[in-house]
Amino acid sequence: MLKKLVLENHLTQKQLKRKYLSCQHSQEKKRWQALSLMAEGEIANKVAKQLGMSSNWISETVHRYNDGGIEGVKNKSKNQSSKTLTAEQVKELESLIESGKTKEERLWSATQIKRWVAETTGTVIHKTTAWRMFAKLNFSRQVPRPAHQERAAEEAQTEFKKS
Repeated sequence: MLKKLVLENHLTQKQLKRKYLSCQHSQEKKRWQALSLMAEGEIANKVAKQLGMSSNWISETVHRYNDGGIEGVKNKSKNQSSKTLTAEQVKELESLIESGKTKEERLWSATQIKRWVAETTGTVIHKTTAWRMFAKLNFSRQVPRPAHQERAAEEAQTEFKKS
């Protein structure tokens, strides 16, 4: 016979429900929902079917909660301990980008950020990571408008404007 999953008393049933309703992250919200339903006395298989998850997932979620409490349920970022830049380096990069041009008098791009990170930290990052840093600092891609390849000569343009 299977052993019934029992929740530790880290939070009350109402608190679990409140956590579920107030959570913003979808994966974490689903874990809080499962715990809330389990606290109401539901069976793990029934909760799994209701949420579209496996009963093994329910079991893992309950064990995470029992072992770690609230922190056990929260999302665990894989990059939490391996940040590429320190807070000071992020501020330095932001001020460099705000200043306009790089040392080579070029606009900042993912390649430029990638090069700067390599020079500053010695860490080689992917171009996509550099774009994400750029976006996280609330900068957007700045590209000049393309010039039309078959535009008319200057004199033809002034002639057209006169008419």
